[in-house]
Amino acid sequence: MPVKIEFPDLIQIPLQLPLYATLSPGWTDEKVADVARCFGVKGDCVDAGAWYVTRDDAWTLEVYQASHSLRLERSNYDAEARGVSRCAPDRDKAMAVASRFMAAAGPSMATPEFHSLTELRVSRATGEKLDGEARVVGLQVNYRCALDGLPLVGPGAKAQVSVGLGGELAQAYRFSREVREVSIAKTIPLSQALERFQASDHFADLAPGATVRLTSIELGLLCLPPTEAQGFLAPTYVLRGEVSTELQPRHGFIAYVAAAELDHAPSRRRRFPTGRPSLLGA
Repeated sequence: MPVKIEFPDLIQIPLQLPLYATLSPGWTDEKVADVARCFGVKGDCVDAGAWYVTRDDAWTLEVYQASHSLRLERSNYDAEARGVSRCAPDRDKAMAVASRFMAAAGPSMATPEFHSLTELRVSRATGEKLDGEARVVGLQVNYRCALDGLPLVGPGAKAQVSVGLGGELAQAYRFSREVREVSIAKTIPLSQALERFQASDHFADLAPGATVRLTSIELGLLCLPPTEAQGFLAPTYVLRGEVSTELQPRHGFIAYVAAAELDHAPSRRRRFPTGRPSLLGA
């Protein structure tokens, strides 16, 4: 028997949504070398399976073969900030470092926008505190993306720049895909999508007495992890909520539900070779 779900107020949605096909990154040794030069990384490009890796004494650059994504990491970065005085992180300096990284990463169709600034914390066990003593070792500048007013959601559309206490770039990534609009799809009414979600097996293993409450609903375009091939950005309802059971009250979850009838698009096979994204739960 499907679990009963408590839903919030429904949001307003458009009658139609754009469909964006992804463009092949078409990476070559020359293109990867161009990216490496933008960050001052010198070295040979190595095919490491899911990535093209360029490494020198100071930096490691990973370019994702399946998307237009990249990751940069300082080779000698100490994630625990040992030997560094416990000074307060400089927020203005962190923002400046992040802006330089984003500029070097180059433009994309979905321009990343500043989302938040968070503290990077680590815990180190001591004789007095075996569970670890938490300390701030840097700041993380976080970005999110939107395309023509629709947020890009999921693990494959975000950027983050980590800056150490000394104001140095420690590690950073930008996950993105270039796309082109190819069609318009009829929106699945939100009430119908929620009915599908409730009828799915998403909470099939919950014990009797468990409760499920949705706390927010967002409409966006789903982006898969940057290591996965993706044929199109699926219009998606993002459902966030909490599951409460006798043993674990208020456990957060996130689910993705299709917001357009992708499986019945007339030219789906020609335009979208990878089919329905695996993250869609209903």
